[in-house]
Amino acid sequence: MTRTLILNAGFFAGDDYYTSRLIDRGVSVAHSLKPQPHLLMRVARRIHFRTRLPKESVWFEPWEHLVDDAEIVLIEGADLTIPATRYIRSRWPKKRIICWYWNPSGPGTDPAKLPSDVCESWSFDRHDCERFGLKYNTNYSFREIARFRAEDDYDFLFVGTNKGRARSLSRLAESLRDHGFSFCFRVTGLSKEEISSYPLLEPINPIPYEEILRLTGKSRAIVELPQAGQNGMSLRPIEAFMMGKKILSFSDEISSEPLYDPGRVLILDHLDIEKIEDFMRADSPPASQELLEHYDFDQWIRRFG
Repeated sequence: MTRTLILNAGFFAGDDYYTSRLIDRGVSVAHSLKPQPHLLMRVARRIHFRTRLPKESVWFEPWEHLVDDAEIVLIEGADLTIPATRYIRSRWPKKRIICWYWNPSGPGTDPAKLPSDVCESWSFDRHDCERFGLKYNTNYSFREIARFRAEDDYDFLFVGTNKGRARSLSRLAESLRDHGFSFCFRVTGLSKEEISSYPLLEPINPIPYEEILRLTGKSRAIVELPQAGQNGMSLRPIEAFMMGKKILSFSDEISSEPLYDPGRVLILDHLDIEKIEDFMRADSPPASQELLEHYDFDQWIRRFG
């Protein structure tokens, strides 16, 4: 494998798990920025980056020696990681640099802010690729997560941040309950009013990534309800697929993915409990080893060429 350095943005709950798996694969990993637990320091860093004053590198983790040894530097894309990307290009002008956006564009993630001559830019979101001229790749996971598969405790699982989805999730939960399905809908970022209005949703604080994998392993199907503006397949369906679980998706984007099979994935544009019942009664087709490997890190990194 090409010597690769991945610089994490540090905003993903699964960073520790991903870092461990990547190191096992022989990949160098570091955070692009030093963690800043105090708000005032984060504000100072943002002001420094916006004003483009000298010495932006004081905010970086000490990864220069890792860049020296790498053939490819892959940086997780966000507005805050742009200074690190520019810095690497200026110091290592011949180094191959890839900016990987695995979040959709929005506040804090604007691919238009990164000039095309600084690096290659790639995304999992096809609409962002069309809009900003990015190259496309799927999201990825690791085949090892199959070990989290266990006996089913729930029919349906959703774990994620509210982001305007509470009302739709509550309507789905009510319908599932009324038709005898079990479910676990754990949602962060619910307001007090939403907690009161949607009692079938379980309000939680952010939980460890491995707990999300354990919950996925104990569910028959996961619910994919994209946030506003998202047009690419998130990690949840990939994790479910690698564990042999079904996927209830409210986005037709997944129909263009290699993992799509109507026996494995039900796509709805509105709540239809009869289709859900038929879907859950049917057997899910087994996934081929080739298809599982398509979403594994090793194949994902090769697709960058």
